[in-house]
Amino acid sequence: MREIVRRSLGALTVTALLGAAVAVAAGLSWPGPVRATDAVPASTLPPPASRQPTAGSTMSPTRTIVPTRTISPTRTSSPTRSTAPARAISPTPKTSPTPKTSPTPTQSASAPVGNPAIAMTARPDPDGSFFVSEVITLPEAVTEVAVRPASIGDAGIGFKRLRPTATNVEVTAGGQALVVPDGPITSEVTLHWASPTKQVQLRYRLSQVSIASAHAKPGRALAAFGSLLGRMPADLPVTVVVTGKTVLSLTCPQLPLATMTCGAGKAPQFRTLQPIPFDRSRVLVQYDRPARR
Repeated sequence: MREIVRRSLGALTVTALLGAAVAVAAGLSWPGPVRATDAVPASTLPPPASRQPTAGSTMSPTRTIVPTRTISPTRTSSPTRSTAPARAISPTPKTSPTPKTSPTPTQSASAPVGNPAIAMTARPDPDGSFFVSEVITLPEAVTEVAVRPASIGDAGIGFKRLRPTATNVEVTAGGQALVVPDGPITSEVTLHWASPTKQVQLRYRLSQVSIASAHAKPGRALAAFGSLLGRMPADLPVTVVVTGKTVLSLTCPQLPLATMTCGAGKAPQFRTLQPIPFDRSRVLVQYDRPARR
């Protein structure tokens, strides 16, 4: 029994000595209780970089963390748009400005002309007068013409007391403007120019040619007129066009009864169906006087 106790004490003594040696080697205080507030001095700890796992330790090696580099997404560029090669543009050719011309075209004396004829265009005015233009191709080249208002005394009751008058007369012969005597033309006047020509143009205002229509509504009128040109061949063809929104009819009272209704059309234009001979070319126009503007 004593031997057993002696051996037990000896074993305990050896165990205590070994524990003390281990504690001294590890730097632990001995003896005394360890408090929760006692901290291991920082000086006794190796620096973080020098901490290496000891043999038999379960500590895993320190992992070096590389900061993540943020990579922006790659921008997908749109495919290059193919373009057609630039087309060479030739410079715009410079053109000289178009010269201004008179409202009524004219022909020079040397220009080719058509068949002999007279083309008249007339338009009524609210005061009963007419604006008239004539484009004339004479049978032969001349250096003078006679102008006068056509006689209308036999056109019907009421016309005998009228005295047709041409005012604001403009004459062009072979493209050259002529000097016209001042004042109204009520009788024959001869106009002269230098170079022979077949082309003559007339523009004028014709008054004292209208009367009120009998047994018709107020404002309805009849007008009678012919070419201002005089001394022309009897068979020289004449065509007449009358324009205006209030024109109602166009007749040729000097023609035979079967052909007296020589005009056709509707407002704003009436015209003779066929050319009429110069010596019977007076026309009769029925119209409502236009309202004044």
